[in-house]
Amino acid sequence: MKLLSKTQLGARNHYMLYIGTTPDDKNALRVAAHRGQLVALSRGIYSDEPRADPERLIHDNLLAIIARLFPDWHLSFSTAATLSPINGLAFISSRSATHSPVVLPGVRIVRNRDLPYPEVDWIQAPTLTASRLNEEAQAVKVAVSSPLQTVFECLSASKSYAEKSLPESKLLELIQGLGQADRERAQAFANRNDLKPEYWRLTELMDKHQFVSKVQIAKRREFQVYFYGWEIGQLAGLSSEYRFEYSPNWKVELSPQLPLKAQPAYEGRQMPAFFENLLPEGWMESQLQATFKIAKEDKLALLATSQKYLSNLTLRTPATEDNEITFDTLQLKLADLAPAPQTILEVADHIIDEKTLQDVMRGLGSKGPVRISGVQAKLPVALSMQKGQPKLELGVLANTCSHIIKYQSPTFSNMVENEWATMELARRAGLNVATVRMIDATNKTDLFRGLALLIERYDVPNKQDLEGMQHSLKLALQEDAASLLYLSRADKYGTSAERVAKTLVDLKLSEADLWLYLSHLIFSWFVANGDLHAKNISVIKWLRAGKLGLYPELADIAYSPIYDLVNTRIYLAGDKFAITINGRNDKIKRKDFAAVADRWGGAKERVLQIMQDLAKSIQQNIDEVLAQSRLPEDLSQKYRDAVIANIETSLG
Repeated sequence: MKLLSKTQLGARNHYMLYIGTTPDDKNALRVAAHRGQLVALSRGIYSDEPRADPERLIHDNLLAIIARLFPDWHLSFSTAATLSPINGLAFISSRSATHSPVVLPGVRIVRNRDLPYPEVDWIQAPTLTASRLNEEAQAVKVAVSSPLQTVFECLSASKSYAEKSLPESKLLELIQGLGQADRERAQAFANRNDLKPEYWRLTELMDKHQFVSKVQIAKRREFQVYFYGWEIGQLAGLSSEYRFEYSPNWKVELSPQLPLKAQPAYEGRQMPAFFENLLPEGWMESQLQATFKIAKEDKLALLATSQKYLSNLTLRTPATEDNEITFDTLQLKLADLAPAPQTILEVADHIIDEKTLQDVMRGLGSKGPVRISGVQAKLPVALSMQKGQPKLELGVLANTCSHIIKYQSPTFSNMVENEWATMELARRAGLNVATVRMIDATNKTDLFRGLALLIERYDVPNKQDLEGMQHSLKLALQEDAASLLYLSRADKYGTSAERVAKTLVDLKLSEADLWLYLSHLIFSWFVANGDLHAKNISVIKWLRAGKLGLYPELADIAYSPIYDLVNTRIYLAGDKFAITINGRNDKIKRKDFAAVADRWGGAKERVLQIMQDLAKSIQQNIDEVLAQSRLPEDLSQKYRDAVIANIETSLG
């Protein structure tokens, strides 16, 4: 019995494995097998190997098969340790209510109920699969119990299947392979999952075989999380564990991963997805890490680089005084300042006076700016009218943040013009989008030249409304789909349109908002927006301000205005959709969008009508919008070509 490294999974086979992911794909594969084009290895599993031995092929490709057949389950117990069956048995777990075994040729897949607080990693299966004929083979990821959870699972006694566990010699290999952080947090993991006998057994084995655990207590970081002046709860962490608990009077659940009734709401090795997705990415993350010498894995230190975040959240320490913080409000609207969307605004801008990026970051660190996630170079700003002229100032702890400024990308030329054009096309098509205007940043800073994009925040109230604080006032708390689906920043592409739709339905969004979500998908596909990932899809929880002395309550949840729309195919030829739609990320057709609408019983006729209306609006406005955008002609032509190709693919 060999314990395989998760990076040593063997070579890929020369044959193709087919497992359908949609009803249409599954039916097409059945027809192909009936015609003799494929060989059925088992129900729903096919190969193009004419002399296929079902038992051998299923054994050799078991990880990919489990990933395709059971996408919401993960390998557990001895299967997570060996990454292969033992005595013809493979073990998987989830919170699903269905736990009857599944029998395939040569292997019996045993389904188990998961731990109360499971920990799951993802690895790539060693074989490629396809979901339909004539499709390029794709890698598939399979979920696996974390190393620490695998140790505890294999320590568990099992009357039904002795194969769930491992011999002591193999258990010692697992324990030896645990990192220092996992050994330090083993007791906390055991306590929250009620695994005391397994923990005693673990300590006995470690003592018996003289495993030395040099425990180093990391510096504890604690933050009080606030929404305006109301305390939501406390986030605490060491280097190896995180804990979040709500304050007694807070009434609104931040995220499904942080249930309001549980206390603590969260405890585990990963930063909760809600806070993980507040972290900066890309350009901002790398600049902060370099400037403040932050280790890549130290997420708490990265979170601590700012105390003020979008969606009206602040992270405070005992030293934070209330008078240090100015709540974000909207004082001057872009539409009032420049009614014509194509206007290039002239503003007084002293946001960046420093000459190097590290100077900028050090300056931001001392002022406590609003922290903005995302990969582009962008900063929080306050737009106001001073002495008859619009002025931009940096949005910091002691200053409001009403807008976001995005600068040109050093990698992709004319990104600002591209995003303005795509957002303007969406606005003209009747979609609810964030308000944007371009400004000339050429003479403002040597660091970012050319045009910049000014984006108005839709999640902040007017200053007068907030100061009045009437009971009827609604305040916005935004959450993106990555947080809703418990995805980390790195996994924001790892979902499907259907999974997002199910989550929106579960949140009880109105039918109008669900159709807006579908319109968002269709429009993004039409304009070749290959960057519509889970962090670019959001909902807003509208909280009704409490009466004097009381905490706010949830009024309703709505689909947020649309943001971050760009045509990525003008830079990346053949760029595909970021998330799958009905199993596809390219050549997406009406039936694929209809499969998403089917999640809430949406009529196919309405799907077609939305597609036709969006296509008509784009075709009518694209030439004028591209001319107003100031995109160079070569990029404008690539933009048109990509849009025409996608519309024809879907409606042709």
